[in-house]
Amino acid sequence: MKDLKQKVRKLIAANMWLVLATVDENRIPYSSVMVYQSNGDFIICQTGENTLKANNIRKNKHIAATIPIRKNLFHKLIPAPPAELHFTTTAEIRPKDDDEARRIFSKYIKHSDKAELPQDYIWISIKVPNKITTYGVAVPLLKMRKPLEARKIIFLNS
Repeated sequence: MKDLKQKVRKLIAANMWLVLATVDENRIPYSSVMVYQSNGDFIICQTGENTLKANNIRKNKHIAATIPIRKNLFHKLIPAPPAELHFTTTAEIRPKDDDEARRIFSKYIKHSDKAELPQDYIWISIKVPNKITTYGVAVPLLKMRKPLEARKIIFLNS
């Protein structure tokens, strides 16, 4: 299990796309694909100050996230679901001048600062939780068709 924990930490750091799910004040879910960067403890995303996801997080900090993972080139050819990391955790809104968020997201700052955005942006800071559910991570590609073998629950800090 120690190897799986290390693999999950590396996957969080190496990937850059996630699906962020929030709920509004009427408890209606909303999801959005986002670019992210992580320092291992937090995941940082950039969004507009008045987006639905930002407003939802201001009202309810509890979120869910999925990080899809392409295992290799053959993964596109074999009919199997994508490998994924799933978790629930909390998120908070940080101002655009937040130094820690800018440092973590620095790989993309040069592009995002130059982009013409329709509104001011802010940072979404997502706490990497202890409990993460994996699907297809450290499992042979063909075993991913068997959900009971492909799914694992890990605790990063134990």
